[in-house]
Amino acid sequence: MPVPPRGPAPAPNRHRHAPAAAIGLWVLAAFLFTSQAAILKWLAPDYHVTEILFGRSLVVVAGATVLLLRGSGLGAPFRTRKFRFHALRFLCFLVALTAFIEAVRRISLADAVAVTFAAPLLMTALSVPLLGEKVGVRRWSAVGIGLMGVLVIANPSTGVFQVAALWALLSALAYALAIIVTRIATRTEETVVTVFWLNALYVVLMPVFAPFAWTAPTWGAVALMAGCGLIVLVAQLVAVEACVRAPPQVLAPFDYTALIWAALLGYAVWGDLPTRAALAGAAILIASGLYVLWRETRRARARPSGGEA
Repeated sequence: MPVPPRGPAPAPNRHRHAPAAAIGLWVLAAFLFTSQAAILKWLAPDYHVTEILFGRSLVVVAGATVLLLRGSGLGAPFRTRKFRFHALRFLCFLVALTAFIEAVRRISLADAVAVTFAAPLLMTALSVPLLGEKVGVRRWSAVGIGLMGVLVIANPSTGVFQVAALWALLSALAYALAIIVTRIATRTEETVVTVFWLNALYVVLMPVFAPFAWTAPTWGAVALMAGCGLIVLVAQLVAVEACVRAPPQVLAPFDYTALIWAALLGYAVWGDLPTRAALAGAAILIASGLYVLWRETRRARARPSGGEA
């Protein structure tokens, strides 16, 4: 007679291979996160980063709580067995956002976003040792070509590579690590639980800095923080769902679409016009992203017999 296994049964793996859907979700998330970045740039001169993150995350937690009440219940976040991953994800995103805000204080939104496009290359590289993912020559080539597009945009002669660019590069590294951790956590964690814990930690920990750096916000600033929270709630739900459907190296090239949104928002809000170099680099980035989409769609159709390429 077989001996029944001891302990609770392992949670089912939520991951599934749906690259086209994942990429569509990721592009939407890129637009939403770039919209958030524009709001952060607007608020950054007047309010400390911890105050902005607290106000934004308070709205996200409220929205996530409503979703939990309508779904798996308020107890779902507290039944997690992967709190260490939620805490690590929080630290990575905190570093990424803090560094990005420091960058956009000093350089334009489009320039900061362009420099952070080192993240997809870092994400692809880190997914090999940390996730055991296989990355073939063609996908490495597509990401490498995308990086060339970044170099076209962030030409050193434009003055982008100054101290502020180091903040953007730090943001890119922390962001890449955060997405890797998200991919690990979402093997078993419910999407809304992942979003809840990230923002709940912001709400709990950011007030620690209140006596040192916070400023009483105007009603306009409160409205912007609340709007930012609503945008981030949707963006995080969408991004986590994308991570469920595809590994980071598939999604990485589509971070580049944020450049388009950054250029449009930069012009609409601050009057910054994209340069010819930015347009040329964007064309290279989009081409590399479309190539990855084409490759992943082919691999999905041939998955029973296909291999990594």
